Amino acid sequence: MEKPLKIRLHIISPVNIGCDDVYEPTSFVVDEGKKKLVTFDPLDFIKSLSTQERERFVSICMQGTIGSIIDIYKFLSNRDVVGKEVDIPNDFIKHFNKVKALTTRNERMIKQELNKFSIQRTAYSVNTDLPYVPGSSLKGALRTAYLNKLALDKGIVNFKGKVKDLEFKLLGGKFDTDPFRMVKVSDFMPVGNVKTKIVYAVNKKKKPSKFPARGPFQILETIREGTIFEGFINIRQSEKGAGIRTPMVTKEFLRSVSNFFVSAINKENGIIKGINASPSVVKYINKNFEGQLGKTVFPVRVGRHSGADAVTIEGNRHIKIMQAKGSPPKFSREGATTIWLASETSKPTSNNGLTPFGWAVLELVENNFIWPAQQYKTAKRDEKVVVNKSKNVDAEDKKEEEVTKIIKDFEKFRLSPSPESFVKFLEALKETDADWLGRQDLFQIKGFNIGFADKLFASDITHLNIKKILARQFLEKIDYKKAKKRTKKKGNRTNLERYEKLKLIIES
Repeated sequence: MEKPLKIRLHIISPVNIGCDDVYEPTSFVVDEGKKKLVTFDPLDFIKSLSTQERERFVSICMQGTIGSIIDIYKFLSNRDVVGKEVDIPNDFIKHFNKVKALTTRNERMIKQELNKFSIQRTAYSVNTDLPYVPGSSLKGALRTAYLNKLALDKGIVNFKGKVKDLEFKLLGGKFDTDPFRMVKVSDFMPVGNVKTKIVYAVNKKKKPSKFPARGPFQILETIREGTIFEGFINIRQSEKGAGIRTPMVTKEFLRSVSNFFVSAINKENGIIKGINASPSVVKYINKNFEGQLGKTVFPVRVGRHSGADAVTIEGNRHIKIMQAKGSPPKFSREGATTIWLASETSKPTSNNGLTPFGWAVLELVENNFIWPAQQYKTAKRDEKVVVNKSKNVDAEDKKEEEVTKIIKDFEKFRLSPSPESFVKFLEALKETDADWLGRQDLFQIKGFNIGFADKLFASDITHLNIKKILARQFLEKIDYKKAKKRTKKKGNRTNLERYEKLKLIIES
């Protein structure tokens, strides 16, 4: 059994782990001078009040109306209490004062504003009231990265079935035979001082548009960048007879995490720069972890608003895109069209200063194995995390790079099938892609037809083995008897000639 990996989790962008809990109106005060939201135990607070104040406070709470919540805010306003402090931006203070100033007569308005003012807590320990990162949340992110690796290795794209069926196909098992059952991830507990901050989550279009993104803002308590947590990841060996066909290997597992999330960072960074938001994640990595990525440090994304791309498998995405009211949703294999960003204000006038949610890095504190000759290097010039491999990189890494490239080339062709794009796809294929190509059904691509065979005949670059595989697929779609009848009745020899040419390729 391999030794459990001791991991230090560094938060590098605002993180909110959903816990279905909010800050109740009777449990906090807003200290405008310190710019803090101070949470306290309601029972301890009541005990600290004078008899007259206690009776007044209890009387307000006993009203049980929506309007009484405004009176509670007013009663608690700027009181000096002791408790856990949460940082707040200036706009939150303005927002709070706006809610506090509502007239208690208009209950409909109060209800609308209070719904907007709901403050979603991040996951916390009931014993210490401090934030923590549940192992289940982290394990989900790691599982997605590993599934992405398996999909690339096996050349699986555009899967038509359910997500669970895809996972079964990739992992070769489910429930008791799922290899990920052997991966145990502990809860990650805070080390040292833990700071949280209230931010607004705002939805923005990934591409500049005159129409704003849909979706109201949200108010979230987030773990601040620079906060550190510690825990363990244990990859256990499966027992004999357990039925696990593809056991986990630590090196492959960690490599898959790096590959998946480095790619996600780079993709998102391009979007961030395109809308003039803050590339804070890449800058933080450049400053604090240069030369360590892929060796002892591995990026990961957790929590709310991690983005659909970070929780789905590349090449097999099926993401729901909401349309205008009354219109049915659309589904995209490319990803979401909007991105949620952390903001100091509910209605930012520009994207400067907006940052993505959920980014962290896993640092190996105790590394008990020799890592292969691979590292990730940061390039400050273009603010991008890029791969830099040594000359002695192992064959497995090289193969993975080649598979990734052909998958991307195939995706470009699938999204825009035409005779011209088919020629480019043919030119990109190598002899080593033959096995992968043999598992694809090009005729599942909308718009692909037997006419594309003419480009195969004209290609002098495509390797013979590749031509044979494609020729067999084309040949299966031609009815030889119908082609002969069409020639006799109408004098159209097109498909008959294609059939004969395809046979020659296969027999050569």
